[in-house]
Amino acid sequence: MIKFKKLVFTVLSAMLVVASVLPAAAGYGAGDGSGPMASIFDGTPVTVNGVVSALPSIDDRGLKVDTGEEIVAVYGIGSPVIWERLGFMPLEVGEEVSIEAYEVTFSDDSSKLIAVTVTSGDQTVTLRDPETGKPVWRGCQYRCRQGKNTAAGEHQE
Repeated sequence: MIKFKKLVFTVLSAMLVVASVLPAAAGYGAGDGSGPMASIFDGTPVTVNGVVSALPSIDDRGLKVDTGEEIVAVYGIGSPVIWERLGFMPLEVGEEVSIEAYEVTFSDDSSKLIAVTVTSGDQTVTLRDPETGKPVWRGCQYRCRQGKNTAAGEHQE
């Protein structure tokens, strides 16, 4: 009987450990901007002007922009659903864009361009909180339903 209780305890403990680790592994981290590079403003400011040549995908999360000289990957633009909830039209391949970003170097010495604002046509979308650098969609569930982009200081009707 004691061996059975020990076995049950061990199995339940293992299940608890696995259940607590899986969400972090599948979700690319905590998702609240508190990861190892929480402040993108420590990076170098960069402006990318060009035409959208490819949208982010599950396999490659970067927006590809053809600058005329090279194809540049820009990360952190959020999903089309977030853009719609903030009251903006999502980007499409072929659109001309101007992106204010920061080139951020990570602890493994890799670097990425992280978008702060994206301008296309007459719309400018603010993607990062101007004070913290965190994505505006963090905790966005309420704000987005209300049509408020508080980081951009706008209310969309």
